[in-house]
Formats: sequence, C-alpha cells, structure tokens
Amino acid sequence: VHAIDVNIGSSNIKILNNDFYDIGAGAVKINGSPIDGYKSCNTHNITISNNTITHCGKRYFCACGILSKHSYENTFSNNTISYLYYTGISVGWVWGYKDSISRDNIIENNYIHHIGQGKLSDMGGIYLLGPQSGTIIRNNLIHDVESKHYGGWGIYTDEGSSYVIIEKNICYNISCNGFHQHFGCMNTIRNNIFAKTDMEPVRFS
Repeated sequence: VHAIDVNIGSSNIKILNNDFYDIGAGAVKINGSPIDGYKSCNTHNITISNNTITHCGKRYFCACGILSKHSYENTFSNNTISYLYYTGISVGWVWGYKDSISRDNIIENNYIHHIGQGKLSDMGGIYLLGPQSGTIIRNNLIHDVESKHYGGWGIYTDEGSSYVIIEKNICYNISCNGFHQHFGCMNTIRNNIFAKTDMEPVRFS
C-alpha cells in the first residue's frame, strides 16, 4: 500500500525528484533485516531526496511519509512532507536498548508540516526508535504537528534512541513539545530552536 517498497537486501538505490500525492498509506517504506539476520538481507545506502510527499495516509491513517526499518547508511534529505495523519519520517526499529542495525542515517534539510492534523496520537515530524549510532538529524524545518490526545512532537526520540546528533533544527507550532526524549543515552541536542509549543519546548521522560 506504499507507493514504493524497498525490500530486504536492497542497496544503492536513489529515489529522487518525485511527487507523491493522495496515497492510501505512505510514500516510501524501506524494509531491512534485523541485526541478527543474514548479511545478504541487509538493506543500506538508500537515498530519498528532493521529493514532495503530501496528502497521504488516506486509507491507513498511521502511515508515515518515509518509513525506514532495520536499515543503515541512508540519506533522507530535502524532502517536503505535509498533510499526513501521522509521522513524517520514521527510522528504527527496535524497542529499548536492544542491538540495532540502524545506524549512520542522515536526516537533513527536510521541510515537514501539518502532520497529525488532530487525527492520531503519539507521533513526530521526525521519529526515531532504538539505538542508532552515527545518525544525524540536522537543518530540518518542522511546524504544525497536532495530535488528537497526546504526543504531538516535532522531533521524537522514542524508547532507547541513543548515540544521535540533533542539531540546527527549527520546530514550532507543536501541540505538545518541540523535542521529546523518551529514555535514551549519549544523544547530543545542540543549536536547535523549539518554539510556540503548547507544552514545555523540551521534554525528557
């Protein structure tokens, strides 16, 4: 139900300069093998850049604009993502401090706005889950994230998200916090602007 599925074992793929509009789920889903899987099933070095992703999740509200699961050394840059009912860019996916193959992903220069739209809860303009050494979130502009009941966040590092650099991002008009760190460690958050939030700009829980 995604416009593009990048399946297990894929590498060195570029998805550039596309318009994704009026989609039942999300635009791009990347599937990889967990860290204990076969090396031949590793998914890595995927570039998603200069795309417009808008008015998605029409059938499956919980769809993300870009979803990357168990993949590494990817670049998600210069995309415009808007008018979804859930997260803009989601990268992980292990719960807590379990070993994760997700690492060295670059999420930069994206423009993400009007996410959630009051339909669902527990989301972020950018969402990470689990340890992700070498991952950098920088120079993204995120605004108008609105949850239904709770958890409308600009940048959300969820359970166990660790070893991440978050810098030079701007998040504003957020229904909860500009940045929320669920438990994690060894993250660097520097030179960001978190403003015009309905709750405290930064939360650690």
